Amino acid sequence: MSIFGKKGKRTQKGRSIQTERKHLLSPKSDFFIREAYKTLRTNVSFALPDEEGCKVIVVTSSMQGEGKSITALNMAISHAMADRKVLLIDCDLRRPKLARLLQMGSKVGLSNLIVNPRLLDEAIKHTRLSGLDVILSGNVPPNPSELLGSGRMDALLEQLKEHYDYIFLDSPPVNMVTDAVVLAPKSDGVIFLVRAGRSERGAVVHAVEQLEYAKAKILGFVLNGVDVQRARYGYRKGHYRRYFRYGKYQYARGYRYGYSSTMPSPYVADILQDEDAT
Repeated sequence: MSIFGKKGKRTQKGRSIQTERKHLLSPKSDFFIREAYKTLRTNVSFALPDEEGCKVIVVTSSMQGEGKSITALNMAISHAMADRKVLLIDCDLRRPKLARLLQMGSKVGLSNLIVNPRLLDEAIKHTRLSGLDVILSGNVPPNPSELLGSGRMDALLEQLKEHYDYIFLDSPPVNMVTDAVVLAPKSDGVIFLVRAGRSERGAVVHAVEQLEYAKAKILGFVLNGVDVQRARYGYRKGHYRRYFRYGKYQYARGYRYGYSSTMPSPYVADILQDEDAT
């Protein structure tokens, strides 16, 4: 059972969500995935050394199905576990996912809040994890991009920044709609998801160009979906086992970390700074 509560119904539509929910970060998660998110958390802080106060970070990808929502959620969990006050906002107003991942519901969400800021207290939902709050997407509006790019959204973020150390914005894929590009200039930086075996180079390049055109600060890239069974860190089986015994000292820059050594990792979290990704 996750830190967020009871199991959901196993409907046909919900089975994939059930599978993803198994990868929610918790103290019982696989050692390597916990360390991967710690590394990601550390690199995010190093990427924003001059930023004071609350940091607003957009999490996006080039296309659908590359793991941005579960990664955004796990990043928020990781920061909350480090005694930070964290807010996660579902900015995917067209295809929201966080409500299903968290098994939470709300009549008031981001779309409602932008229109009526007085609904703030009703929109903020506390999770069972101390320090982590969420704002769900709300009703599907006819003009998501306009709402996210409005001055009301700016004012809302400024108000929220007074109460949190980090605000993570789970935004739609860049190549699908303009929402992430609209949000990026309002943030302190963007984390870009790339999925091994799925993301296409041309799509990633095009998405990055759009973000750069919007003068977004790209903090780095998170690579997920790596086949850890094949990778094995480049070590032979016996060497790998000895390496594992070193515990928290087992990783080095550039390696990828997975949930399990028996299956391709669906969400491997590691960040590459811009200079390493070029």
